[in-house]
Amino acid sequence: MDDNFKNITILGVGLIGGSLGLALKKHKFSGTIMGLGRRLSTLEIALEKGAVDRITLDFAEAIESADIVVISTPVELIAPMAEQVAKYAQDGCIITDVGSVKRMPISSIESFLPENVHFVGAHPMAGSEKSSVVAARADLFENALCILTPTEKTDPKALKMIESLWRNVGANVTVMSPTEHDFLIAAASHLPHLTACLLAQTVGDIRNRAGNALDFTATGFADTTRIAAGSPEIWKGIFMQNADMLIPMVEKLMEKLEAFKKILANKDESRLEKILTQAKKVRDSINR
Repeated sequence: MDDNFKNITILGVGLIGGSLGLALKKHKFSGTIMGLGRRLSTLEIALEKGAVDRITLDFAEAIESADIVVISTPVELIAPMAEQVAKYAQDGCIITDVGSVKRMPISSIESFLPENVHFVGAHPMAGSEKSSVVAARADLFENALCILTPTEKTDPKALKMIESLWRNVGANVTVMSPTEHDFLIAAASHLPHLTACLLAQTVGDIRNRAGNALDFTATGFADTTRIAAGSPEIWKGIFMQNADMLIPMVEKLMEKLEAFKKILANKDESRLEKILTQAKKVRDSINR
């Protein structure tokens, strides 16, 4: 990382924010990492784990000397937090985020950001169903994809610096527009999470005299619904902010479910096998 950047503030030291702090230290970042948040108890855990060097509840203290501020909050809070950060940011400060939706927060941020403060949207594609700093890991971003989402207003030097930040913690960086990001991630991340939630809810509702269906589930159900254990607070905001991209994905899935229902009703073994074979081929192509 550039020697001019010595002070990084992480606003929201949960799983992602805490893991970033640990990863920076693992990869020999020599500067100071400040943890900023709402709960002193969470910040103290982050400090004890070594994810940050200093902690504070005070915005001014955390931001005034920061070269980079990483906002790691639920997506609906990214723009409001960026507005608060901008009030205290020094000239040349770079604000970035880790959010799963880009168009709405970036559009809002660019409407109020002063010229001497920069914003670069970022989305590391790493995490788990756990959201606490207790689950933070130094290797969370190793070989993970990190998507940067610049606009025509993004400062090129700031973009390069945030790219360097993520490459330095082991991530593979790719660049696309906020709209391209929200479309692809609606399919690659948001739809699978929604599907897992609805599957868990559906099976949880099914029972007969012999018992509840949930009591007879095994590893297959656990594997396919693991992400449904994610934070409802976080995912509510994601679904709402990317609803216009997610709705067409839901409609596409509903079309496939209707087609599958007809195949079963018609006892069409040939088409059934074709669908299962195609699905297996897609899953086998994923090397993770």
